[in-house]
Amino acid sequence: MRQPDQARRDELVARTLDYLAERGLAEFSLRGLAAELGTSARMLVHYFGTRENLLDQAFAEHRARAIAAVQAARGDKAAARTGWDTMADPANRGHYVVMFHLLAAGLTDGPFTEIARHAVADWLDVVTGLLADRDEPSVDATVLVSGLKGILLDLLVTGDRDRCAAAAHRLIGLLT
Repeated sequence: MRQPDQARRDELVARTLDYLAERGLAEFSLRGLAAELGTSARMLVHYFGTRENLLDQAFAEHRARAIAAVQAARGDKAAARTGWDTMADPANRGHYVVMFHLLAAGLTDGPFTEIARHAVADWLDVVTGLLADRDEPSVDATVLVSGLKGILLDLLVTGDRDRCAAAAHRLIGLLT
């Protein structure tokens, strides 16, 4: 069996992420994605094995992009503000709506449970590392990550950018 081409695989992951940001998770199917990408469901299975593996890789790519931006910032406060700015950027709205769909789907045992756990664990690991000099870095990381996600959910639902930005900056100021 021929091995999948890594460059093509990476392209499919990136395009899947864009597709999810535009269309969401609720009606995601390999057939629909394949049609949009100009390939076949069979080829997607060749590259990724399962729908869940493709989704896991797409969400991992999303986290990697956001985490790279946070890690490039200098200092706890700058990293946290960069994280918030990335999350709150209207250009990224679709990606974060899908993230919340994924987290909600992970509440029950099923194909998204492990993907959702990875999403939470990856962010906590990164932020815990940024706050390593604290007495309880994992607790502070949990407050910051979960708090910013809650404020982001508020922003996505209400659209109140000023209030949510003020709340995010207050939380960041309290914890960094």
